Amino acid sequence: MAFGRKKDERLELDITPGGVPAADGGETFLDAGSELIGELRFSQNVRLDGRIEGQVIARKGVLVGEQAEIDASIEAERIEIYGTVTGDIRVARKTIFFFNDFFFNDTATAGIVVEEGARFKGCIIIGPDEGTTPTMSSSDVPSLAAVRDEPRPAREPES
Repeated sequence: MAFGRKKDERLELDITPGGVPAADGGETFLDAGSELIGELRFSQNVRLDGRIEGQVIARKGVLVGEQAEIDASIEAERIEIYGTVTGDIRVARKTIFFFNDFFFNDTATAGIVVEEGARFKGCIIIGPDEGTTPTMSSSDVPSLAAVRDEPRPAREPES
């Protein structure tokens, strides 16, 4: 429920700010004023619009909003990126990079959509893989850096 707001037509995930959570814990929203450091775990969809450092693990979908600044690794069933993400992501089903987003580092995903105007710098591993299945414990999942044959590129700031 969005209380007077129209659902953004671009969003494939049903995550709306200001909504009333469903009885089953349907969705979580972290506002643009939020700043979190550490490991975040979600059993339902989550929309991130704040600043986050560390690790995000979601059993369902993650939507990174336009105002978000995420410096974290992310594991999810699917992810939509509208904001800035610096960190590796592992996605079981589908990754979508939208216009005006900015992504540094690597992604492993079963499927990918890159909208014209999206900015991506890193390595993409596409295809089903046991390492991309999101779990609430990621300690057994190898990092993308271990999968790659070449050294990790140095991060460069946006100019």
